[in-house]
Formats: sequence, structure tokens, C-alpha cells
Amino acid sequence: MSIRAAVMQRPGEITVETFPRPATDAHSLLLQICEVGVCGSDRHMYLGHANVRFPLIPGHEMVGTVVERGTAIEDRMAVLGGQVKVGDRVTVVPSSRPCGKCWYCLHVPHKPALCMSRTIYGFRTCTEPPHLFGAFAEFMAVHAHSWVFKIPDSLPPDRVVLIEPAAVATRAVERALGVGIPHIGEGYGIGKRIVVAGAGPIGVLVAAVLRSTGAGLIVVTDAVESRLDLARKMGADETLNITRTSSEERAARIRELTDGVGADVVIECAGVPAAFLESLQLARRGGRVVELGHYTDSGEVPVRPHQVCQKDLDVLGCWSYPPMQFQTAMDFLARTPVPVERMITHRMAIQDLKPAIEMLAQPGVMKVVLTPGR
Repeated sequence: MSIRAAVMQRPGEITVETFPRPATDAHSLLLQICEVGVCGSDRHMYLGHANVRFPLIPGHEMVGTVVERGTAIEDRMAVLGGQVKVGDRVTVVPSSRPCGKCWYCLHVPHKPALCMSRTIYGFRTCTEPPHLFGAFAEFMAVHAHSWVFKIPDSLPPDRVVLIEPAAVATRAVERALGVGIPHIGEGYGIGKRIVVAGAGPIGVLVAAVLRSTGAGLIVVTDAVESRLDLARKMGADETLNITRTSSEERAARIRELTDGVGADVVIECAGVPAAFLESLQLARRGGRVVELGHYTDSGEVPVRPHQVCQKDLDVLGCWSYPPMQFQTAMDFLARTPVPVERMITHRMAIQDLKPAIEMLAQPGVMKVVLTPGR
């Protein structure tokens, strides 16, 4: 049996290739991919901004059906949500289980995303058997060191493909939490006033998480009006178009909405260096900035260290998420009244990956989903 997959041969070049159906050993799974979201990081790879080894099969926001399972997958895999059987719907955390041996695993075990030996679905070369290490394929091979989550029936079918980006968004909001000292006004909590810079898929999901967790004011900024329209549907109280306002005007409006002081928390989701600089400006003294948007290196921006010091800012990086964040994401998607499924604007076939990636920045396009197994 031949399996079709979209292969990124090099930046700017994608072809559809066939691979042999892989054998399943005692500790692995074979998934038929039902849906997979196109991520901004896929676009960065396509543009040559990522440090990866080509060729590869991209795709890491996957939902699949188990078609083969090893007899002893629980011995090595982290399987959550109950026993996984053939026919079950599951999702897989892109990164493998941490090695448990490197410096970060031993010294910072609560941040498994820092492990030096992780492998990541959608970012691993397909030159090595069993080749199918990405989800833009009809089937995907799931190795023994994976995290597999059985998808509960309580999760609406039109939301399941959002689990991975929802993990990113919920992790960003949790990164902003003020732990144990709400009376001092640190970090994020109920009633806080938040700016979200960037209304791409992650930015609007961050707005939805904030709306669902008690934020008092949510302001979203972006350059595309259709994205800002969606951000309002996802819970934003106000939006600011950066092509129609100056940085000074945006800062003045934020102060007007926040007793003249600025945002309690700014979450930067735009992935544009200038957005980070503006985040420092929009946060109030004693506020917090969460940097989420720069998973790839998109350049530099001049920062005045005095501004960080004088404002007594907390500036927090947010790199990926712990694997158990998938449980948080599923709980959020199952419970939120915010219509997050509206962010899925296009569904396309596996051979359409190249145009799907190229259309991501266009007005009216938010989350593009491929359906390889249909």
C-alpha cells in the first residue's frame, strides 16, 4: 500500500510523494490522519526561516484515527484519556517525551520543552524510515516515545483540530498568571486588563482563553481588519488596526482604557519584532509582557533596558508547552462558550498544501485545515 504525503523538499518547494505503509511494532501506532491545521511555523519553514533538515513532511496540529496499534504501547508511550483501541480518535503532542538525561531534564524537569534530545513531528526529516513523521500525509507513524491523547466525546468535532494551537494559547495565558499574590496586582487574574498584539490564529485563541477565564478588558491589535473582526467574535472588547493608528495613538487609547496607566499584561502574538517593542510600551509599570510570537528569528529591534527597569516589568518568554497542556486545551475547547470553531476558514486537500501556506497572510484567511485521509 502506498501512502501519499506532502513533502517540503526545500524552502519554497512542496511535492506530493508516496511512501510504503510502515510496519507497526509492539510499541508504535499507525494513524490515519483526519485533519491537520496549517501553522505559521509551517509557513516559516516554507520561507526558509527555520533550522530544519530537508526534505520533511510538515504538519503537527493533527487529529487521527488509530488503524493499527502495537500490543504494548502503554509500556513506553504516554497514553492519556483511557485505553486506545483501533478506531479511536486521538491527537499526538508534536514533541517526543523528554530524554530525562540532559542538563535541562535533570535541572529544569518542569519545563520538558527545553529537553535537548526531543524529536518533533512535522519538523523531522523524512529520509529515515518509517518516513511518515509529519501529519500532512494520509497516515502518520507514531513512535514509542510519544504522548497520545484519546479525544473525549465531550469535545465538539468541529473543534478537535484546534487542540494544538489551543495548547499554545492556554500556556501563554498561564505564563502570565500572578501566582498567589493577586492583592499586589502581579500578573494575570480575574478582571485584569490585557492587550493581545496580533490577531492570527494564536492571538484570537489567546483572546478566547482570556474571555473564558475572567479578563476584565481585552484589546487586540493587528493590521488586517478581517482578523480584528474575528477577534471581536472571540471575546475582544476593543480592537486597534495598526495601519490606521500610530504607536502613540494606540498607547494613548490603552491608557484611556486603563486609568491612565497601561495594560496589566501584554501578550505578543504577532511575531514581528516591532510588536515586542510596542508591548513594552503598552504595559503599565509593574506589568507583565509575555513573548509568544517569535518561534523563529525574524530579526532585531532596539530595546532600552532602562524602560524595563524603570517600569519594573516582568518579561517572560513562552517556548512551546508541557505535553500535559493538551489536557488543558481539550478542557478549554470542550467548555468555552466562545465560538472558536469560527476561526477555521478553509478546508483543503493534501495536494493543496503549497497554496494553503501561501494564503495564510491574506485577508479573510485564518486557520486553514487539510483533510489528508478523506
